[in-house]
Amino acid sequence: MAKDPKNTAEHFHVRGLRPPHEAARIKKALRTAAAVILVLLAAVAVWFLARNLTDLVAIFTSDDPAAAMDAFLDGNRALGVAVLFGVQVVQILLAFIPGGPMQMVAGALYGGFFGGLILLAGAAAASLLIWELVTRLGQAAIEAFHDKQSAGRLFRIRAFREEKSAEALTWVLFLIPGVPKDLLTYFAPLTPMKRGRFILISTIARIPGIFLTTFASSSLMNGNFWASAALYLLMFAGALGGGWYYRRLHSGKKGGSQKQKDGE
Repeated sequence: MAKDPKNTAEHFHVRGLRPPHEAARIKKALRTAAAVILVLLAAVAVWFLARNLTDLVAIFTSDDPAAAMDAFLDGNRALGVAVLFGVQVVQILLAFIPGGPMQMVAGALYGGFFGGLILLAGAAAASLLIWELVTRLGQAAIEAFHDKQSAGRLFRIRAFREEKSAEALTWVLFLIPGVPKDLLTYFAPLTPMKRGRFILISTIARIPGIFLTTFASSSLMNGNFWASAALYLLMFAGALGGGWYYRRLHSGKKGGSQKQKDGE
């Protein structure tokens, strides 16, 4: 008897596949757009540093960096929030830009709580954009920014084939550090999860990781070195545990071997 494609790993591929020539065109267009965005960001960064280098050096060499930073931001807070929000969206969209430095900058500039809120809003917006992108362009949108082999391992995880189990696993994977959340964000539209549920779950589950980093960098800016060190140590331990869990998930101990996945 033929297998129901909804109960096989191939079901994900069927939902997201495009003809080879179309997939190649989509990937080329997305990568070109990403390159243009990166060049524009680099140009803005160089302009900003050149324009404010003296002030920035003064901030980090002052006796009270936090107060100096507040003085620097006065009059530019709305613009700074918009820039930080936008960069967070771009970081998740392009995937290969590391998110950790952005979280540290957010905490240093806007404090642990408000900086974290800006990043969460950016993450939710990016998740919505990625959902629409993958829904319209299919698996080619994932492979434009992610290794095909890494995405393929997600296709083989049994829990992603049913809506409730996919939601439960998404809670776990987004909650713990050390897991490639950007790849999961691109993969989610190919699962049975609903868009609103995924964005809600992934955004809430990001809270501990984001706020740990923003509060750690905020503590460092305020001279609370021991508190900052303790938070960074906690994040490091969580990242080790998360990386171990993610590797174990693909080893067959949690997701089952390929034979188990196909019900053989």
